[in-house]
Amino acid sequence: MSRTFRSKTVWLFLAPALASYLAFVVVPIVQSFAVSLFDWPTHAVSPTRFVGLENYARLIQDGVFWKALSHNVVLLVLSLVIQLPIAIFLAALLSGRVFGRGFFRTVYFTPMVLPTVVIALLWRQMYLPAESQGLLVQLLEWLRLPSPADGFLGDARLALLSVIVTISWRYVGFHMVLFMAGIEGIPEELYEAARIDGANAWQSFRHVTLPLLAPVIRISAVLSIVGSLKYFDLVYVMTKGGPPEHVTELTTTYMYQIGIDQQTIGYGSTVAVAGFLISMLVVVGVMGLRWHARAAVREVRE
Repeated sequence: MSRTFRSKTVWLFLAPALASYLAFVVVPIVQSFAVSLFDWPTHAVSPTRFVGLENYARLIQDGVFWKALSHNVVLLVLSLVIQLPIAIFLAALLSGRVFGRGFFRTVYFTPMVLPTVVIALLWRQMYLPAESQGLLVQLLEWLRLPSPADGFLGDARLALLSVIVTISWRYVGFHMVLFMAGIEGIPEELYEAARIDGANAWQSFRHVTLPLLAPVIRISAVLSIVGSLKYFDLVYVMTKGGPPEHVTELTTTYMYQIGIDQQTIGYGSTVAVAGFLISMLVVVGVMGLRWHARAAVREVRE
């Protein structure tokens, strides 16, 4: 079989996926950028006025957008700080000989298979004030601990953190499964060699498991970062951005508010394009760390 024929065959099989990617990813991105150059209300059949980069100049001066972006950054950082360490700990624990290992794996992964709306409504009910039968507030009062009078989502200081706790609760199990797969792929001979050298459980985890998990940690970090920058559904169902102070506003909820609720597609597309560019720059920067992960793996294996 000639190389030309093999190349044509590969492209033939790739063609449907490439066509779908172009139609549903590339074209909408280009269209969003084009629409962002117009003052285009939703009810208009055609663009009412070409404004060029005026929408982007407006975006730079938009305090709500920068506040929403700062919330995305907080979500990103806390997702990495909370979700990944807990997931690594659970993966290491459940990869060993633990009674009921299968049961606990199922329990920790269950939030990932629940519908987002169900999770949002469940936790919103738990965060309600005591007079509205909010479970967490009632529990704090029963323990004689301070509790927010307006519930967790009604307190501007706790609303964003409460949403982040809910998001972390959902995704810890997902990252745990990734780390468990990575741990199971580590050769047992490396642990035996570490034990022969006198390493205890912590030292084996520190010098064998963690370095060899570096590629999986990088993948989990990228997924967590991308998810934090584009998260929408759970936050919107729980708080709708936290009006009137936008205490839980994210760039995606703000984009929805501008583009759909206020029926201003042009400026909403500007927010979408800005979010896309920021996400792309962050992910490209994180993906650049792959060389450090590969170097760590080579060092351990050598």
